[in-house]
Amino acid sequence: MKSGSQSKHAGLSSLSSESDEVAKYYDNWASDYDGTLADWRYEAPEQVASMLREKLSLDSAILDVGCGTGLCGKALLAAGFTTVDGVDVSDRSLDVANNTGAYRNLSAVDLQRLPLSITDDQYDGIACVGVLTYLTDSVGTLREFSRVVRAGGFVAITQRSDLYAQRKFSSVLEKLSDEGAIAEVSVSDPRPYLPDNAEFGDQILVHYVGFTIV
Repeated sequence: MKSGSQSKHAGLSSLSSESDEVAKYYDNWASDYDGTLADWRYEAPEQVASMLREKLSLDSAILDVGCGTGLCGKALLAAGFTTVDGVDVSDRSLDVANNTGAYRNLSAVDLQRLPLSITDDQYDGIACVGVLTYLTDSVGTLREFSRVVRAGGFVAITQRSDLYAQRKFSSVLEKLSDEGAIAEVSVSDPRPYLPDNAEFGDQILVHYVGFTIV
């Protein structure tokens, strides 16, 4: 664990969810984001890529929602996916992601402004890692995911354990299931998220959530 990373990013667990503030924060972090997350033993991108690999063929079109600097895109590429698009609110993070070679297309998108400017049924799957922290309209966001993914497609997301409880995420998933938008919902037990970050450690964990689009 590197103390410099800890002090520089103190308050990460309670960062504002306002889009402008999120964009500014991650713009400023983009240049050393990947190294910092490696210091904290961040493995969520690989876990989500594995979830999608179990459910989808490798020629599937995947949307990486909140792609940041491209950690998830690189994990998807390593898992064998070759058609991945990314969207994010941070322009500087997108610049870094563009250099990974993992993406077909990258776009600057404010994910809080719904509906997204993406046509219906455009993708076979979605990866959304470490992003729902900042998207407080859980029902609206997951409805958008179900709109842009084709029937039979698969969505793999993460949600922090504290926010999973606070935002009644189980009820959100149940509501969308009852509406017939999603099915075959799976939710992992809480797992380590940023184990070598002092604010997260064994206090704030993560749930891995997957569901099929109906």
